[in-house]
Amino acid sequence: MRKTLSIVIVMNLVFSFAFGLNAFAADDMAESGATPDAHVTEQVLQPSGEIISELTKAAPEMDSSKLKQHQVKAFENLKSASTASKMQKGLIAAPQSISSTATAATYTYTGYIQQESTSSYLYPIYVQPGSILQVQMDSPASAQLDYDLYLYEFDMSTGELNPNPIDYSIYGTYLNNYENGSGTLAENVGTRNSTAGSKAYLIEAYGAVGGSINDPFYLTVSTSSTYDAYETDENALHAYPFTVATGGSTLASRSINSEVDQDWYTITVPESRNYDAMHIDLDQASLGNGYKAELYSALSNNRMALTPSENGNVSLGTGTYYLRVYTTNAYSDNNYSLHLQPVLRADKLVITGYNSNGGPNDYPSYAYGRYYRITGNSFTVTGVAATSDNYAVANAEVEVIWENDNWSEGSNNRYRSGKVWTNSSGEFSITLSLPPSTGSISQYLPGAISFTHYYDICGVLARVTDRPSVNDTDIVYHFAYSIYGG
Repeated sequence: MRKTLSIVIVMNLVFSFAFGLNAFAADDMAESGATPDAHVTEQVLQPSGEIISELTKAAPEMDSSKLKQHQVKAFENLKSASTASKMQKGLIAAPQSISSTATAATYTYTGYIQQESTSSYLYPIYVQPGSILQVQMDSPASAQLDYDLYLYEFDMSTGELNPNPIDYSIYGTYLNNYENGSGTLAENVGTRNSTAGSKAYLIEAYGAVGGSINDPFYLTVSTSSTYDAYETDENALHAYPFTVATGGSTLASRSINSEVDQDWYTITVPESRNYDAMHIDLDQASLGNGYKAELYSALSNNRMALTPSENGNVSLGTGTYYLRVYTTNAYSDNNYSLHLQPVLRADKLVITGYNSNGGPNDYPSYAYGRYYRITGNSFTVTGVAATSDNYAVANAEVEVIWENDNWSEGSNNRYRSGKVWTNSSGEFSITLSLPPSTGSISQYLPGAISFTHYYDICGVLARVTDRPSVNDTDIVYHFAYSIYGG
């Protein structure tokens, strides 16, 4: 730090001597009444936020090649079954747990896929008119296994199974670190019965890679009559594009209507961005219910890698990301509030002014040029941090360093520094307590009343702490004393 600052001072001094030596003025600017050459306030833009009022699905960007290679086997006609119990032979197992509320009924089953390229089925699942079906499969936490989930519907007029899935979840296996341990992202599918009568569905758990007689998967099935207008979007293939404004975007028109409800959004981060991280949070009531908002990146074979979060901030690069909202505990028909706020990157930092005992406008023209003059031992530096496109950057840590080379290294007086966080307008203000000026330079100021001023030339460096290349430097005078008639 010290070598860097010393070099900065030397370079500024060279500049000053080259262009300022001839700017010698006989009188102090403050004494002559001329307008001081003070810093001009940097005008930055205040980023504005927006409320997301409408969502529109876009074509999925994920790989669907696994779907083309998969084909469900033929099934018995739904109408030819003599009893409902005969049709229940396809159940994976008796339900291990059952839960229900006024709006959602949920069943959980345990099953096994013993060999690769084989399936387990659950049918028929009946859904009432106007209700939705949501299904989640929690696969074994094994890198050697890759299970997929498919949803089919029966033709209620003929009883035949439509062999084309109406929804599917085909993530590749990728073990993420969750709060409850290591695991791959759950496979989820869903549909809404928009007909006037009940409909029957079939669920297929398929062993795309591997099988196990010891490691079970868990299938949770939920039906609900209350849900938001954008259901169903149970996996990343159905993600809604989410545009994030410079000042942040908020969505408050969605709810989590069952314990397996998954809401998905996609975010595209352009190369020409002014941020490298995103702050993601939910309202306090939703957090109290156990809601989570997680960001994923899609790797090859649709492997979904959880992006680590620290204090709600996730680091981002150029590309497409997938955001899911779900619950780990309770759920509610009340809408949650999802807020995404770009953590703007400070690409520019400007010193906008100074203050000391002589006030903010003390800019004399000494022989080395016109610079601010510190009077006394209290020195305040103000400035602003902004993006490359001039938006104010809040919550950026800024460090200000003052150096006086006339003090020796061992004196503990050569440097003073301080750190502060920018406010919502990107502004910072740091006050340093300085040692006395050594009065190393003397300058005779002739006139009707003559004075000799004694002062030091000092350097000032303001920089963004985690991006030290983003900085501003300047020269200031530190006044020691004056002698009448010198």
